[in-house]
Amino acid sequence: MIKLLNFRGRKNISLLVFLALSISLIVSCSSGPYPGYEMTENGLYYKIIEDNDTEVSTKGDYLKVNIQYRTMSDSVFFDSGEEVLPVWILVGKPMFHGDIMEGINMLSEGDSASFIVRIDTFYLMTIGAIRIPDLGEDSMMYVNMRVLERKTKEEFDLERDILDQQTQVELEELRLKEMEDLKEYIKANNIREQPRESGLIFIPIQNGDGINPKDGQTVVCHYTGSFVDGQVFDSSVGIEPLHAVIGSGEFIDGFDEALRLMSKGGKAKAIIPSDIGFGKSDINFHIPPYATLVFEIEILDVID
Repeated sequence: MIKLLNFRGRKNISLLVFLALSISLIVSCSSGPYPGYEMTENGLYYKIIEDNDTEVSTKGDYLKVNIQYRTMSDSVFFDSGEEVLPVWILVGKPMFHGDIMEGINMLSEGDSASFIVRIDTFYLMTIGAIRIPDLGEDSMMYVNMRVLERKTKEEFDLERDILDQQTQVELEELRLKEMEDLKEYIKANNIREQPRESGLIFIPIQNGDGINPKDGQTVVCHYTGSFVDGQVFDSSVGIEPLHAVIGSGEFIDGFDEALRLMSKGGKAKAIIPSDIGFGKSDINFHIPPYATLVFEIEILDVID
């Protein structure tokens, strides 16, 4: 219990101290590189938007979240709310400077927060993507998150079978939807090329002037990858071209097969069903399960 002192001078001093502290806090929150955001000792910029005062998550907990990626100009380029499958995050310990996991450890059920992270670090080290998206001059991005549900490891394990069954049903729905979406895409774009034995639909746009690459050779190319709805998910255009070693197993089968059908100077469109793409992938992967991919490819060079 705080003891109230009935001294006018002391009261005035307390008021001055309070005002000074308030001004100090306002200045400290607004004078950094990202006004309104604080920075942890580990280098993560964060802003707690809603704090429900419930039990904070601990290592080993699972958090069901809505997550959104935004550019620094506040343009959304990923929103889990538009995905079919829920996103669950396993709470762990931060592993590197600016790791968003440090911020996740601050959250409990019902909380929401905004984080500012490096684009390259987030995609390469947090998501595990091979390449990072091209967001122009931005090197940082917003990750906005709301925790919908929290489960301990024990609770999550007890319900894993039920969740897995639900996931299998949803995955089967996505598999069937992929087939229908591909049919509609072929019809809408008046595509007459027949699928190859693997399922790849290869559409030459410009013939090259060399021989087809063989195992072990490096193909230097530019590409743009999109979904059948036209949304671009990755591109090398405007940045460094991709160096792909044929037969290395580093890339999805459909992409490797398309490169084998091309030569230096060639351009083509490759429609890659999930069977020779990422398959059912992972529910938290940036390529959704059972997604047909459309690649526009240009071969710049073939190196022995």
